[in-house]
Amino acid sequence: MKKIPWVIFACIVLITGQTLALEITSLAPVRGTPGMQVGISGGPFSSQTQPFLGEEYVAPRIISENYMDFTVPNLPPGNYTLTVQDNTMVAAQTYQFEVMSPTPEVTNINPSILDACSIDPLNQLQINGRNFLQGAVLLVNDRVVPSRVISSTTINAQLPGLEKSGVYGVSVKNRDGATSLPHSLWVNSTPEINSVERGADFVNHYEVIIHGKNFLFNSTLVVKEPEDSALGQTYQRLSSLSPQSAASQVSTSPQGNRVIYVDCQTLIYHRYRTSRAKDLGLQVFNPDGRKSDQYYVALP
Repeated sequence: MKKIPWVIFACIVLITGQTLALEITSLAPVRGTPGMQVGISGGPFSSQTQPFLGEEYVAPRIISENYMDFTVPNLPPGNYTLTVQDNTMVAAQTYQFEVMSPTPEVTNINPSILDACSIDPLNQLQINGRNFLQGAVLLVNDRVVPSRVISSTTINAQLPGLEKSGVYGVSVKNRDGATSLPHSLWVNSTPEINSVERGADFVNHYEVIIHGKNFLFNSTLVVKEPEDSALGQTYQRLSSLSPQSAASQVSTSPQGNRVIYVDCQTLIYHRYRTSRAKDLGLQVFNPDGRKSDQYYVALP
């Protein structure tokens, strides 16, 4: 049997040793936030290859014999040494990877539109997104409002009433100062009549209960009704009153129609009867000039 020349044998040993050596040639990127993908070049990598950030094992995704990647786990911010091992082999090279604090992100607010006037003094909000850390606070137009972190993707909040209509910016600020971009929250102050029903009957008048939203204590009800004479339609503007003011008004103007403000969603129109039913147009005006659509109802 022929002997293998020593030079060839040495080459075989050298190649075999190189093949078996586990190494890391590059890491990209070298810093990132939890959830980011990081690639490792080197090899040879196999199903037994195990990368570690510090003492934390990170499950790899083997792309090829010379490349794999992993997802940065939810670790506290700081510098971690990346090492790779495969069975009994450990790569001689190590890399430093910086885990950065994640920037929160707001993706959705429920509800996304609030009424300026609400019976409940606190509006319940749910903010959805990502990277919400324990101790994070909720900001509305840069003002902190009561909130509670439920998870890294959910925050529940109690937002006091916002009487001024418009768009508000909602953002989340983590304890390290990282702050999300503001997400829009709309506040609507336009009054709206949803339904009308007959209420209590009295000797010469009755109640017309108006249900809707965004009624204010100083809203005005405009009643449009057809006139029997040649004058055409008539309009009556009735400023809303508190129940106490309405009661005192009865003694001074017993035969006058009036409107009583109950709450943001209810007005009571005291109407004195006419000889026949008429098609009335009801419309609510708020002091800021916003008004409801006309609501038509047949009433005597």
